Amino acid sequence: MTQSQMAPAIDLAVFDIDGTLIDARNPLSDHTIAALRGLDDAGIDVALASSRQLSSLLEIAQAIGLDMPLIAFNGTLVTAADGTTIAAETFTPDDALTVALAHFVDVGGCIHAYAPDRWHAYGEADRIGREAAGTGVTPDLRAERVNAGSMPPALLKIMCDGEHDGLAGLQATVAAQPELVISWSGTECHDLHRATATKGHALTTLCAHLGIALDRVAAFGDADSDITMLANAGHGYAMGAASDRVRAAADHHLDGPGSGVLEQLLAEIAYTSRV
Repeated sequence: MTQSQMAPAIDLAVFDIDGTLIDARNPLSDHTIAALRGLDDAGIDVALASSRQLSSLLEIAQAIGLDMPLIAFNGTLVTAADGTTIAAETFTPDDALTVALAHFVDVGGCIHAYAPDRWHAYGEADRIGREAAGTGVTPDLRAERVNAGSMPPALLKIMCDGEHDGLAGLQATVAAQPELVISWSGTECHDLHRATATKGHALTTLCAHLGIALDRVAAFGDADSDITMLANAGHGYAMGAASDRVRAAADHHLDGPGSGVLEQLLAEIAYTSRV
């Protein structure tokens, strides 16, 4: 693969976080931060696109030191660099879905219901605690069981944490509701949201807002939730332990966090933009 293939001329670079910029053994490093700032210095817009909630993305953007557009909750919420909302797609669980979610929790799972202004968590305390520690954000409500009356009426996303028999029933319930989708987002987690609210759709919305053509975008990700984003971008990069499905949607594959490969590529992209 030649350098010209690896270092395209772009106007926007969009990054998934977990498994792409960082992982369990490699926190956000000064080397990575410098590479991201180098893109900004070269006049290239930088954005984050993650399953994480907005408040967690804001903390990471602050650590990087850049005001940037953010795609949160796997594409259901898109905000501009100044914090204004570009798009938000919400849904309200019906009775059948609420019953399936309650069963998922009752047999050992945990769900995280994310509204634009709050996070409600239901299920095992340890699972909730791990999510809170991983994102650096505290739930607005914790409960052992699902109570339909306590669930926010308009949700951006529900993260379902746990691999067990309850997942199959939940997936079947969602399959009967074509306006919704549930997909794997890493480890034992599955994300439930509107079918139209994908990272790929969010990227298209963001590019329209910024006036940037999709073929001038480089996108980086490793999970199934990144597939539409990698496919829509002019230059898609599957990262690290990305599955064959993710690699098939991308143009290239790069070694994951800690390898230094991403940072080298970003330096080459910044150089390409300057010459």
